Amino acid sequence: MKIVRASDRATKPAPSANFTGVVYQDEVVTGASPSRLRASVVSFTPGARTAWHAHPVGQTLYCLSGVGRVQREGEPVRALYPGDTVLIPPGVRHWHGAAPDRIFAHLAMSENGPNGEGTEWFEPVAEADYTAPPAS
Repeated sequence: MKIVRASDRATKPAPSANFTGVVYQDEVVTGASPSRLRASVVSFTPGARTAWHAHPVGQTLYCLSGVGRVQREGEPVRALYPGDTVLIPPGVRHWHGAAPDRIFAHLAMSENGPNGEGTEWFEPVAEADYTAPPAS
């Protein structure tokens, strides 16, 4: 058993190439072989979000605080609240982030693919897509 102290890992700003707005990441785990699990707490300031992206083995988001948004390509934007869990299938283009006027944090969990491939990043989310009213 190993304990990794919070003080051993610094909060990192998310890369602007893959995020719009101010976003911070706190690594929870990067699995050592044979595990391919990666998990981070991601904190979004109001209006901040990911770019469109996909994961080779899918992604699970567990919403921790605030109000967020998520969208699967071709479907309406959905609102997210603390305690919600989002299950995103492998290879599905999607984005997620904070509502325009609220902070938001989630635990993001995914696995690298069998050959080590990770997240595939695409273009930023258009403002019209982001500001569309969430479906009920």
